[in-house]
Amino acid sequence: MKKFLKVFVIILVLLLVVGGAIGGFFIYRHNSLYIGRDEALRIALNDAGVDISALRDRDIDFDSGYGSAWYDVDFETAGMEYEYSLDAVTGEILYSYSEAERG
Repeated sequence: MKKFLKVFVIILVLLLVVGGAIGGFFIYRHNSLYIGRDEALRIALNDAGVDISALRDRDIDFDSGYGSAWYDVDFETAGMEYEYSLDAVTGEILYSYSEAERG
């Protein structure tokens, strides 16, 4: 019984180490491959001509599919709503839309 417990604990520790290494790799890959949420917001704000201090609300989502990845950046200022989609690798603006806020 003691031998079984030792083997079980060793296997469990190995699985945790390997799982942590794999998870760390994917986090590193994501952070080095994509521009990041902060940069996506900066690009959208710059394009809209809006200062970050003017934001009332913001939402930044990462999404991927069909071999591409992008950030959806939505934000509001007093009186305006903005929507952007940016290529997550290059930062290129794929889509932008703005309209006066509906009251």
